[in-house]
Amino acid sequence: MPVQYIFILLLLIILLLFIFTVNTHLKSIRLKVLHTPDSKKLEHLNGLLLPYGFQYDISADCFYSTIHCWQRKYGYRRLYDGSAAALGMIFDCEPIYFDYDGRHWLIEFWKGQYGMSAGTEVGIYAADEHHSQPSDPRKRHYKSIRDSELFPVRINLFHGEKLIAIREMRHWWLTAFFLGKYCPPHTLAANISITFPDYEMCNAYINGLKRVGYASTDISRCLLTVTVPFTQPKSEQPAAQHSAFSKLRLCLNHFCCRLYLGFTGKYTNTLDRLEYLASLNPVLLNIALHFTRTQKRYNRYHSSKEAPYVHRKPFE
Repeated sequence: MPVQYIFILLLLIILLLFIFTVNTHLKSIRLKVLHTPDSKKLEHLNGLLLPYGFQYDISADCFYSTIHCWQRKYGYRRLYDGSAAALGMIFDCEPIYFDYDGRHWLIEFWKGQYGMSAGTEVGIYAADEHHSQPSDPRKRHYKSIRDSELFPVRINLFHGEKLIAIREMRHWWLTAFFLGKYCPPHTLAANISITFPDYEMCNAYINGLKRVGYASTDISRCLLTVTVPFTQPKSEQPAAQHSAFSKLRLCLNHFCCRLYLGFTGKYTNTLDRLEYLASLNPVLLNIALHFTRTQKRYNRYHSSKEAPYVHRKPFE
């Protein structure tokens, strides 16, 4: 037999052995995933997520931020929104500013696509009145509120006409993220309800909503609870969020969602999908859970300039 045929035959044997080894390995992983109890998979996943400030709710199939997550120490400022698009977070944001009890307050809403996850956020922050504070509320740095000040917050999140999430908790940063779901910001809408400690603060918040552009007919009030629909944002949006780059990132996010669902297509629930990725390679799990790696979102402002804001026209 000619040498070249022997060489080709050896290559085929090696290839077949490689394919057999890979298939055997994948089969053992699939068996492990299927035979591991959900309680153990949930414990494993939440153990991995806890250092990043998130947990997974199996009943709602969503990820959420914990009250005492590390993000709390950063507070919030406008530049975080301006730098988010560079990290694949393409969203609508709605900051509501008002003064109450000797402090400047910021309550902000977000909704959109966070990498391979679609989701929503409501954050509550405050800044002490001080002569060194900028007069422009958008240039202030706001701190997260204390445990004694946590507000009852409720979010009803809709994708089109479909209700996809109900989150309700006393919190300072209430969130819900859905892995593998692709929802451009304009396709999401959220009804956001917040209960305030007294009428003075309730009225100050309502006035803040009106200043940003909400009409009286948009605002529903029942005693100390105020509900507002967050659909098309009325405030100025970060220019980066509506640039050509952000549109490309949305396309990439969409592709990654489809890739994730296709790659884990043998499984029907998030726990199994993530357990499968973790067993294959932890790097794959980190890529899937990119939305939890929010530290870059907070750190970028140290090396960035203030991003310009533009007013967004409907569905541009």
